[in-house]
Amino acid sequence: MFSDQTVIPSTRQLKDLDSALSSKSEYVLLSEAHIGNLKELTKRCHQAGKKVLVHLDLIEGLTKDAKGVKWLKEMFKVDGVISPNQRVLNTAMKLDLLAIYRVFLLDSRSLEQALKSLENSNFDGVEVLPGPFAIHYVDQIQSIIPNTHLLAGGFLDSKDKIETVFRAGFSAVTTSQKELW
Repeated sequence: MFSDQTVIPSTRQLKDLDSALSSKSEYVLLSEAHIGNLKELTKRCHQAGKKVLVHLDLIEGLTKDAKGVKWLKEMFKVDGVISPNQRVLNTAMKLDLLAIYRVFLLDSRSLEQALKSLENSNFDGVEVLPGPFAIHYVDQIQSIIPNTHLLAGGFLDSKDKIETVFRAGFSAVTTSQKELW
């Protein structure tokens, strides 16, 4: 799915889409979109040879349930979904969409819950936030899901931080810092 050291552009503003489309990445993450423009954005990305990932919880006007995921596939033609909701990701997988589970590490309890939730998962990828903090727990995460792509996101705002994340064992990062794309 992700080649080693993939930097995935995470676009939050339409004005940044052209930069994302000219990046090296095979993927573009439409972090914040509205259902009114999602179809056109996806079309532009596909025309540029990019696969489209969306963060389900950040799409305005779309329900965050199985029906919403089905619309993403059928109406909006996205290629994958990122979400902290395992139930909707299971729906995405049934629809042959890439499913990336987003995990937030806030404290030791959230780490324990994340590790437990990953025990029986088979998602295409797991994105761990915040990236600079996630590097300290990569071995624990990989021991539970050794064959799953690990992504890091959040607070990855310099080349040094991204290189550190890659050295720690992550295969991809998401960042909204367009100078890093």
